[in-house]
Amino acid sequence: MDDSLLVSLRRYRPREGRDSLEDYITEIFAWLLRNSREVADAFLDKVMARLPEANRIELPNADQDVTWDTQTSYPGARLDMLAQWPGGALLFEHKVHAPLSAEQINKYRDLAASEFPGRAARVIVISANTGQHRPEAHGCLCWEDVYQLLQAKHETLTAPTEQFHIASFLALLKHEGLHPAAPISHQAVAFYPVAWQFPEQLENVLTPLVHEAWPLVERYDGRGISSSWGRLGFELIPAGGPLDWMPGLFVGVILDGRDHRVDKRHTDQMMLSVILDFSFELHDIYPGLPSYRRLVQQLEELTPHKGWHFYNHFETSSPNRHHPLYLETPLLEVLRGTTTMEEQRDEIRHAVRDAIDLLQRNNALKALTDEVRHQATLLTNA
Repeated sequence: MDDSLLVSLRRYRPREGRDSLEDYITEIFAWLLRNSREVADAFLDKVMARLPEANRIELPNADQDVTWDTQTSYPGARLDMLAQWPGGALLFEHKVHAPLSAEQINKYRDLAASEFPGRAARVIVISANTGQHRPEAHGCLCWEDVYQLLQAKHETLTAPTEQFHIASFLALLKHEGLHPAAPISHQAVAFYPVAWQFPEQLENVLTPLVHEAWPLVERYDGRGISSSWGRLGFELIPAGGPLDWMPGLFVGVILDGRDHRVDKRHTDQMMLSVILDFSFELHDIYPGLPSYRRLVQQLEELTPHKGWHFYNHFETSSPNRHHPLYLETPLLEVLRGTTTMEEQRDEIRHAVRDAIDLLQRNNALKALTDEVRHQATLLTNA
């Protein structure tokens, strides 16, 4: 069968209800992988490096053939791309601008478990941005990762034909904004008309939560929505203390991380954050308190299994003593599946309650607050 690039594209048929760009890019990419074992092996290495170690499988050796099929049909599903070799298989779902549901990936995982006897099979997502990634997949990449890989291979290949084909595909990815982002990225231009409304919409969702009866051991006073210091959200302040932040709890998102000195974190996704804040007078005191160290240790141990990520600013060379400890979770994951403001508020409420539970486990937050309050009282009475 003639497998030249143009013949492969001639067989391609856009399907109703599908973004034809996704299928078009898939057909070309699969053709490149079929026709260059060197590129295919480099891509498989890249994919496997993105999988958690527990999910990695043995890649084909040089003597084993790899097939790269597209639009492969199975009961109730059609795979964008399928790589197979004697010991394994990779099921690919490709996205450009379209969203991706958990149900779709779970369906692929079921296929991976049932349709490849004798092979270890994994589900891989390649998308335009990390916001489209799904935790249900075994591994996720962006098209810019593919771009960087092919760009590196293009510089080392000696065959003019391979160089030409890769250069052509790189040009296509670049034309569609699927290369590493320029200062003005295609994604930013495409979504800004919707995104500029985000701060106001988030404020509307969060405002009723300011005076929520949060399940805190002692009373905290809620302070209204603020967009100070590059963040949008509200503060929970321990009631009746000599200082405000002993510590206080901020709930919301960081829109501009420069003030907090976290602008190099999460540059491609928005995080819902619960941040511990300390008053300036306490900056030289709280890091050495036993209760503070116990809380840090507890969060380090608990968060990997609870859906929240723990970040300790003291792990950097220039810690921000105002805002040292962060619990973070992708806001998009919190809001997935919601259709109304009330549903979104409920999901944020549930997530923040889970974060508070992590902070209060073993009475850790109250022990810290009591010890800090005692130190603050000594300071103010001195």
